[in-house]
Amino acid sequence: MTGADTRSQGLLLGASNATMHWGEGLYIGLYRLLGGRWVDRWTGGMPVLLLTTTGRRSGLARTVALGHLQTGRGLLVAGTNGGREPVPGWVWNLRADPTCHVEAGRERYNAAAEFVEDDEYETHWRRLVAEYPIYQTARDILTRPVPLILLRPEDK
Repeated sequence: MTGADTRSQGLLLGASNATMHWGEGLYIGLYRLLGGRWVDRWTGGMPVLLLTTTGRRSGLARTVALGHLQTGRGLLVAGTNGGREPVPGWVWNLRADPTCHVEAGRERYNAAAEFVEDDEYETHWRRLVAEYPIYQTARDILTRPVPLILLRPEDK
């Protein structure tokens, strides 16, 4: 990919993220109102979940909409922050307290976050990028590692 291509992809990611973050509260409300129906996929068919974490400093519930990939062990999410350098707040929140709540379509459950490391990281990364190449574009732009997190349903 040329420098111009990378900049173009970065601009697209930036525009997309500005729209997502500006309207995230509205999107979350709509997602919940509709029970995840009709709004549970982003452009390109990527499934979306709502992740609620506990703020590491505030102690308040924090909800974000994230693309995810279904795995045999749970839902995989990536801390790309849409190609922006800061690690997303929800990643820091999960590092401080791995308990969280997931809304995926009509499913609602408490989950435990497990940070993916080492060989398992590369396996999951390759699968994620094969399904949704935009994640590789974000990783190419970033100078920091992209955390991968498995959200595993807690036993009922």
